[in-house]
Amino acid sequence: MNIAFYSGVSGLVAYQQDMDTIAHNMANVNTAGYKQLRNEFSDLLYTRMAINNEEEKLTGHGVRTSKVELLYGQGNLEMTGYPLDFALASEGFFAVDRGTGTLEYTRNGAFDLSVEGKKAYLVTADGGYVLDAKGKPIEVRRTEDGSYDYGDVQERLGVYRFSNPHGLEWTDGSSFRESAVSGRAEVVRAGRAGDEPVQIVNGALERSGVDLAQQMVDVIMTQKAYQFNARIVQTADELEEIINNLR
Repeated sequence: MNIAFYSGVSGLVAYQQDMDTIAHNMANVNTAGYKQLRNEFSDLLYTRMAINNEEEKLTGHGVRTSKVELLYGQGNLEMTGYPLDFALASEGFFAVDRGTGTLEYTRNGAFDLSVEGKKAYLVTADGGYVLDAKGKPIEVRRTEDGSYDYGDVQERLGVYRFSNPHGLEWTDGSSFRESAVSGRAEVVRAGRAGDEPVQIVNGALERSGVDLAQQMVDVIMTQKAYQFNARIVQTADELEEIINNLR
């Protein structure tokens, strides 16, 4: 009965984590540049009840979340007309410095200005500095009449790529950090990322990669799986009570 109990509990934990991931996806259905996440599961340790009988089938001990996979791909573009909105229509990421000591990377190009004294910098919606190809904050120049010149901002944007973008570590919303699996960030130079040209569309944003209809289906499936495992735990507990009363 202990095996059934612990197998059911492992299922409850795994499917609760899956529900958390689905909820995170659905919360970012309108977040520009967001990439959908998906949990992958693996079996826990298998054992043989009769250790001297090699013909007996192995008994499993439940399931666990092995990793959270990033479904990286090109999203649809939405024209906004705002001069500080930029969408990547090719592989790559914008680099952001949020002052944490670790650079983050995003495809969310909904940028704005941060005026600091006599200078103005290109920033994300939460105030992180957008970086150029040299890893420096992009300063937006002011004209003689006091307005800002956005003309060369697109050319100065740094675009970075990874050998395995699926291995990036997601942080929050549409930002990611490099990991041992993703490889190190490489700045794209001369307007090319490997054999693919870098395409930045001004006045547009890349829409979220979340398929809301599929997420709703996943919610139903995950809830059912959670209920089944809760029933396993309940049944194992009831059987333990019956056995304890047989005295």
